Amino acid sequence: MGYYRFVKEDSIHHSKEVVMSYINKLKPLKYNRFLWWKTHTDGIEPLGKRASLKDRILNGDFNPSTYYWQAQLSLYTAKEKLDLRKDDTQYQVEKLQLDLARYRRLMDDFEKEEPARLNSLYDAFTSSFQITREHLQEELLDWPSDIIGFYNYCLLKYNTTSSANRKNEKKRGRPKKISYVIQNEI
Repeated sequence: MGYYRFVKEDSIHHSKEVVMSYINKLKPLKYNRFLWWKTHTDGIEPLGKRASLKDRILNGDFNPSTYYWQAQLSLYTAKEKLDLRKDDTQYQVEKLQLDLARYRRLMDDFEKEEPARLNSLYDAFTSSFQITREHLQEELLDWPSDIIGFYNYCLLKYNTTSSANRKNEKKRGRPKKISYVIQNEI
């Protein structure tokens, strides 16, 4: 019964319909023996840091990670395989081992990916607008809408930084050579 605690109702935070609605938005991945625990992807190629903040938001660079929903799906598949009435403990372990390993790896990936995305969001906003990181965190916690709405709100409330203005400029070629003539007076 030890393995059943991973599949209990308190481990699963959402109904199957909610999990499947998020999973259905993702693209299924082909099997990869090196990344076997990943079953779906959002298909978003992140833009570089030189892209404008609005373009990065619209591209989905700061959207929540999909690993959480894949982990919830793996718990549902493990729960469907489990039959406590006729399976003994050893058979349960063998049956659920793959799904629970998938769950653990997906949650590890989620715990690595989510703070990285949040930090890149903070860095992008603080480099684009004249706002401190602490003030940005307070504003985002109280914000009721999505990120693009917050971006539009920041355009009205805060000044843009000079680095945000420079990101959209296209500089090509070598910079001009500056020559200094030093004359020595005797």
